[in-house]
Amino acid sequence: MKREEDKSYALIFSMLGFLLVAVTIWAVIDEIIGRRPWKHYQKQFYRLEYEKAKKEYEKERAFFESSYVQKNFVETKNNLMHAQKEFEKPAVQKKYMALLEEQKNLEKELETLKFQAIVTRNKSMEKEYLFGKTQSEQMEEIKKEIELLEKKGKEFTSKIDTLEGAVASVQARLNEMTRDITTYAGELDSFMIGSKKYEKRLLALKKTRPNLQGYQKHLEALNIIDRCMSCHAGINKSESVSMEQPFTSHPQRGLYLGNHPPEKFGCVLCHEGQASATSNVKEAHGEVEYWLTPINRGKVAQASCIRCHNDGKEVEGAEILWQGKRLFEDLGCHGCHETAGFGEDTNRIIGPGLKQLKNKIRPEWIADWIKNPQSFRPTTRMPNFRLSDEESRAIAAYLWQHADERSTPEELPPFDEEQLEQGDFFFEQTGCMACHTYEEDEERGFAPNLARIGEKMNYGYLIEWIMDPQSKEPHTRMPSFRINEEKAQSIAGYLMTKTTENLLKEEKDLGWLEDRGLSQTGKSLINRYGCFGCHEISGMEGQSKVGVELSAIGSKQVHLFDFGLLEKELLNEIGLRHSTENVGAARREWFRAKLHDPRQFDEGKYKRSEDKLKMPDFGLKEEEIEALTVLLAGLREEKLPDEYIDRLTERDHAITEGKRLIGKYNCTGCHQFDVDRLYLTDGAELKGMVKLDEEGEGVYFQLLENNAELEQKAGDTVFIEEGRVLRRAWVQEIAMSSRIIEYYVDEEGLMPEEAKVFIPPLLYGEGKKIQCAWAFEFLKEPVDLRPWLKVKMPSFGMSEDEATNLARFFIVKEGEPYPFEHIVETKKAYIDKKEAQSPGYLASAKRLFESEDVNCLQCHIKGETLPEGEPADWAPDLMRAKRRLKPAWIRQWLLDPKTIQPGTKMPTFFREGELQDYIPGTPEEQVEVMKDYIMNLKE
Repeated sequence: MKREEDKSYALIFSMLGFLLVAVTIWAVIDEIIGRRPWKHYQKQFYRLEYEKAKKEYEKERAFFESSYVQKNFVETKNNLMHAQKEFEKPAVQKKYMALLEEQKNLEKELETLKFQAIVTRNKSMEKEYLFGKTQSEQMEEIKKEIELLEKKGKEFTSKIDTLEGAVASVQARLNEMTRDITTYAGELDSFMIGSKKYEKRLLALKKTRPNLQGYQKHLEALNIIDRCMSCHAGINKSESVSMEQPFTSHPQRGLYLGNHPPEKFGCVLCHEGQASATSNVKEAHGEVEYWLTPINRGKVAQASCIRCHNDGKEVEGAEILWQGKRLFEDLGCHGCHETAGFGEDTNRIIGPGLKQLKNKIRPEWIADWIKNPQSFRPTTRMPNFRLSDEESRAIAAYLWQHADERSTPEELPPFDEEQLEQGDFFFEQTGCMACHTYEEDEERGFAPNLARIGEKMNYGYLIEWIMDPQSKEPHTRMPSFRINEEKAQSIAGYLMTKTTENLLKEEKDLGWLEDRGLSQTGKSLINRYGCFGCHEISGMEGQSKVGVELSAIGSKQVHLFDFGLLEKELLNEIGLRHSTENVGAARREWFRAKLHDPRQFDEGKYKRSEDKLKMPDFGLKEEEIEALTVLLAGLREEKLPDEYIDRLTERDHAITEGKRLIGKYNCTGCHQFDVDRLYLTDGAELKGMVKLDEEGEGVYFQLLENNAELEQKAGDTVFIEEGRVLRRAWVQEIAMSSRIIEYYVDEEGLMPEEAKVFIPPLLYGEGKKIQCAWAFEFLKEPVDLRPWLKVKMPSFGMSEDEATNLARFFIVKEGEPYPFEHIVETKKAYIDKKEAQSPGYLASAKRLFESEDVNCLQCHIKGETLPEGEPADWAPDLMRAKRRLKPAWIRQWLLDPKTIQPGTKMPTFFREGELQDYIPGTPEEQVEVMKDYIMNLKE
């Protein structure tokens, strides 16, 4: 054997050295290429950016080199050369140089004068200071010095003004001499402005190409590293270099990134994913096994909006999420599922109370409805619990036996054709059509469809309900229209008769309704299905909710979702083999499947009846399922730092709460809250009322505001050509108003504009019009402001908080003072002062008020006195003005009514030089007097 010092390890060292070099090279390559794919994307982005700029440059060059442009370019160039030759003529140059010399001398003299003026001003200020500090015997001398200095300063000012005028005159003559050169040079530049722009852009891209580098944003409050823009280098650019990811810019960039700059929010807050990963796309997007927050793509990203915007204010760009929130409330999901932020309105009931069932419902109808509500009313929100006949009867028996005893008559008296026509008239003119319809094939409106109501309802109960809904169900949203029993009978009789064509025949034996054993079975079923979550049921008060809590369903671990035997089938449809591959997509797919068919996960499995799934089928449309899926995905168990939470201002909160109440009570079913808007291609926005929309040609539009560009005043109707129209935003047509106008046009022979007086008033800008205290009282106890209207403002039975919040909404929305505003016009001291300044102040207004030239009472109601003439020409009661209207609004209304309400019949009385015999002065002074008179009007 060789001794150790004689052995050679060269081969081993060589192999190890080679291996070390190979591993090092592999590590470097993997680090630079394999682990940094963002470099490839950045290179490609910069290449695309350069290619786009090059294409734009070539396009501009091609345009510039076209024969038409070249012809004009050469002509302009020749004109410029000719102008330069003319300018370079010795005589012209001599004159030009002389003017320059004159300008130079004038400016030098002007500079000297300005310096002397400053010295004189400083001396004057010094003397003024000494004047206040010296003894009385020296004051007169200093005063004379100050006067001399002031006189000298005025002389300097006069000379300076004269010299500045001379300099301007010389400059104007110089400009005139070079005018042609300047004009043609500007025209020449305009031919090449596009190509120069992109040429400059190309040079900048070549010269200042940034090094390939990773983008990293540390969201300190969340302790998250966001590197998304390392690949999405163009996401914050104003224009996309490509429509493919990751090279495109963000959709609606101004809306999303303008309000959520990546420098503060990163990308991860909205889109989630594994924001710090850069080794490959799947890891960066978090689409790897067990990653809890994989990327939210497209519309699903709206689920993240609720993380920061959860105070009820609907934000632009999250329409699907807010649709889901509204649907969640409307369906009453919180009746079964405890969900933070939902079901907090204790003044709202999800479904009707069932304590008066015996008085309200025909007994033979109940079981069939419980079994399959959609077979009776396809648009109902009541879901299908997939009950058997026996189960439906059991629930009906319990409800019947635990309802109040019958106290209303059931028999429907006969109605002749005249009575039915009168009932139809009352139904439409009272305002029922704002919320209800009785056409069976119409979509669900705000309130239940009344088709087939005669097969369901007890005639006597319907009369009492129409007269005073709150006495039957205190939490109902159905208002009281304050109608008498005779009208209520007419409406009820009309509805019952019209909707009883398929009237069910009374069963011979309804004894099962009184079966005690069946009732006990029904009680168990009600407890199982949680009917008390939506309905008030005797004996079921205070029961806990039967569904799982959904407050953090969007964070629930995916392995806790029971897919039953359908996991592979459902996941394969979205390209997954297992739920852990993409827990976000798997979770959302479970939501969709559950909402589409709530009990399908029981299929193929043996379960005891009490263990089976019990969620009912709501018969949701695909878009409704999508909206609810986005909402559920956003319900997370987390608390973001305050710096990311969008806290509503006091004003925003007032507006949000007001909009919620408007939605709750369906105020938009009667009233229009906005005006038509027309957006023009030059960026202008016109407000007013569309008179005639001839698509393809243009729009006849009545303006609400003065428009200097169009040279039109408020109230004028202008024609806007189609080419100038960027976007139309017409207010949604109110179906009930359309019916009323149609009635008066067809039956009374009025013009559509005249018939508008019979529809509920426009509430645009209402906060500038009404006093807050009056609005609160009116919402609590409505009064008849417009006696000629058949549709009256109903009594909603609002709580004090609701009436306060709705009144505040109108005021705050218009930026008016809240809650108090001092109205001086009604104070005696104010009127006494006016009378002292102008004796007979209010008397002159009274003469004009009653004169033939104005005659306000020709149209306006005054207390109990109604105007003569047709109701179509009447106007509101002026006796209420002092408590109802704001003086500033009255002033503006009198001055020019069309600036407040386009299409109003109120004429503009106060014009320059008019009505001087009554109130001398300008129109503004005249309306000031009339405003004060109206605010002090007495019987």
